[in-house]
Amino acid sequence: MQKWIILGVIFIILILTTVIVLNVDIETEYTPETEIEETELRKTIITLYFLDKNTGELAKESRLIDSKELIIKPYEEVINMLINGPENSNYERIIPENVKLLETKLEADCLVINFSNEILESMRDESKKVKITESIYQSLKEFTEINSVKILVENQEIEGIPEVTTENNEI
Repeated sequence: MQKWIILGVIFIILILTTVIVLNVDIETEYTPETEIEETELRKTIITLYFLDKNTGELAKESRLIDSKELIIKPYEEVINMLINGPENSNYERIIPENVKLLETKLEADCLVINFSNEILESMRDESKKVKITESIYQSLKEFTEINSVKILVENQEIEGIPEVTTENNEI
């Protein structure tokens, strides 16, 4: 007899719980501790590649920037960030600061980058040339429309500056 009473009470509790859960509209509203400003909603992460002072290899530096900066001229913005150098003190710039970005053009899926002739000074060393090209390519490959990068100097193709493509991912 006691078993039936206990089972009956459990059954009534289950029915009441179900009715309450189905009839109560549970609304939980998240209230942030601080107000999120409109500018914070526009932030995006850009990954740039600089030379690590300790290893001599390329290293990632992620930056949180306002996505509005990338709307008009995104490729120029990223390359200018490379020219301006890293924020991390363990890294060093790979493109000298006196180099000027003259122009970028997206031709089909190839981004053509035109630099001033000051870049030639740093590209005399073969390993530095490869690091500069790789840094530029790695920093721009997040743009899905870019499948290759071609570097010009004063609108001229320079022998020995390789074109980088995503197909072979080689420099």
